[in-house]
Amino acid sequence: MRLIAGLTAAALSGLAVGASQQSADVYIFSANQQSSTDTPSIPKEVARHILLQRTSRQRYGSDLRDIPRSIDTETAISHIARFGKGPEPLFTQDTHNDPSQLVVILEGVTPKQNAQLKETLAGSGHKAAFAVSDPPSAAANKNLMALFQHTGAASSQQCEFEHALNPINPDCWTGSSSAVKYDLQKSPSTFETLISSLPRIQTLTSTADLELTLLVLPESSRNSKTSSWSALAAKGANLARRDFGVERVITDSTVSHKNAPPTLAPNSPAAPKKGKKEREVIRACYESLDGCMQATGDCSGHGVCVNKYGSGGNDTDDSAPAKKAACFTCRCKPTFISRGDEEGSKGKKTVQWGGNKCQKEDISVQFWLITGFTIVIIGAVTFAISLLFNVGEEKLPGVIGAGVSRGSK
Repeated sequence: MRLIAGLTAAALSGLAVGASQQSADVYIFSANQQSSTDTPSIPKEVARHILLQRTSRQRYGSDLRDIPRSIDTETAISHIARFGKGPEPLFTQDTHNDPSQLVVILEGVTPKQNAQLKETLAGSGHKAAFAVSDPPSAAANKNLMALFQHTGAASSQQCEFEHALNPINPDCWTGSSSAVKYDLQKSPSTFETLISSLPRIQTLTSTADLELTLLVLPESSRNSKTSSWSALAAKGANLARRDFGVERVITDSTVSHKNAPPTLAPNSPAAPKKGKKEREVIRACYESLDGCMQATGDCSGHGVCVNKYGSGGNDTDDSAPAKKAACFTCRCKPTFISRGDEEGSKGKKTVQWGGNKCQKEDISVQFWLITGFTIVIIGAVTFAISLLFNVGEEKLPGVIGAGVSRGSK
């Protein structure tokens, strides 16, 4: 009897926990937003891909191997195509700039705040685009923001909400996309700022300058037992949904092990041979100034990191194209070496540098001097030999020939 009572109590408590778990609404503000009567409930794994696809600064090509087998792949792809950002044209050149993508995550939203937000947005004709059926815990949200930072879409410093709405603000944006997270329990004023900023958001999105994705996480999800947005991605396990050989999946665990080399099969052609040092991959473009300085060692001490798309190399210039992703690269500077301070030594030597890290000495001037001098000398010697050869082949005049001919006896 006691056993039955204990099992009944455990079942009732489990039902109570399940009932208290609320879904998380997701609102999408865009110029071409289509009104829909239904609000589909989407698993958290698919919602994670939608957020990553919207903040991706390149073509998003994930193979969805971290989605559980219980979720149909075709359905997941249709959700990403519907709620993600629009695809780029394949064969035509798009002349207009794509809107900047902003993902805002509100954590710790109370039922009263959620109802107020729904009522305010309903007055302007906005409703939730979809709902996350099983929102994870606060620890999972922290790992998701770490993944955004790893991709360059989020800053390591907290950005105020009103500043995050400005795509040309260098403190909150490092490119064409940005992701921010606010805990309303720690900063309750952010909710009032959001409500008061709704007219500004509608103006920015109606002119196609900005697209905003708002994820509203209820307070009940803070202590959820689900500790990640994607269990398979968090574990970084060998996902056996398809046989993909030695291909890697971009996972949440990649953030903490981003400096570790990828694991390759011993017989893989990409695996380095024993005794040979792996070649360092030097990128030609970095999303932030700090990332460029750290990756290149401050351009090997032979230059400075500048924004290629900025005006005059100034990465904080407001005249730079707001919709173009930042591209920080090394601008090499010459090094001047004095020939000495002793008496009789004058002048100085100039050393030019090149390469993506300014790590290579530029000897192109010396090369062309030596090459040009060698070509001129070879040409002069060839011309002299051919001239002498042509002169020696000419016949002597008849008078000279008669003077040197032998007489008959």
